[in-house]
Amino acid sequence: MAEDFGKKECADMILSRAEKIYTTVCYTVAIFISLICLYPLLYTVFVSVCSENEWVNRNGLLLFLPSSPTLLAYLKVLGSGKYVLNATKMSVLRAGFGTVLGIFINVCTGYAMSRKNLPGRKQIMHVLLFTILFSGGLIPGYIVVNQLGLRNTFWSLVFPSLFSAWNVLIFKQFFEGIPKELEEAAEIDGAGEFKLMYKIIIPMSKPVIAAIGLFTLVGQWNSWFDVILYIDVQHSYLWPLQYFTMINFNNMAQIIRIPQCWNFFHQVKVLCRYHRRWL
Repeated sequence: MAEDFGKKECADMILSRAEKIYTTVCYTVAIFISLICLYPLLYTVFVSVCSENEWVNRNGLLLFLPSSPTLLAYLKVLGSGKYVLNATKMSVLRAGFGTVLGIFINVCTGYAMSRKNLPGRKQIMHVLLFTILFSGGLIPGYIVVNQLGLRNTFWSLVFPSLFSAWNVLIFKQFFEGIPKELEEAAEIDGAGEFKLMYKIIIPMSKPVIAAIGLFTLVGQWNSWFDVILYIDVQHSYLWPLQYFTMINFNNMAQIIRIPQCWNFFHQVKVLCRYHRRWL
């Protein structure tokens, strides 16, 4: 009996020629796609051990290991010691606070906008759409941050980017797609708006919250331009890792010191002084 069962199992495991070809093609395609996904990580390693001269000679086209690998970049980073650790800490804090607070504000706003009985809902929606199409620009943003006394503080990097009208609209559309029967059942059981939001809506919205949270986290982690606007050199301990790396390990210092850029910031300061004096 056991032998018959073993023969039958072996017979089921025998693949036809077409099935073998299909399996081989699937494995080949899967391995090829895996290598494509793995190559960016390998490229990062290749660039990290490439010398500056070789990088310039190849015009940035480095497909495999450089001809003369060097660990100079690692030695320079590790030699910075406490400065790199402090910049990493600032990036982690910024990404953490920015993601948590941003998700909280956008979820609450999106939930409020999804309520049909919200007073002025249509007008608020028009304002949100307007801010998506048109923004105030750098100078008004700088004036607001400066007037609030947030310049050269950690919160100047977090507060301006917390609210996103686009994310609010995404949350709103997702909340409106949740079956109304669940909300009505919760209301019959005595649930108010806050309990309905935290007990019903948010647990059912984990996919969209995770997606928006991931995009927000990546955006906060990669942000560096606002550091130029709001943080002076005297407060360099507030620099996140991205800006610290550009200033110390790249040639970005030469870029931000060009006369045109300094003239721009000088004009911003003049406008701020005019704003404080006459407005």
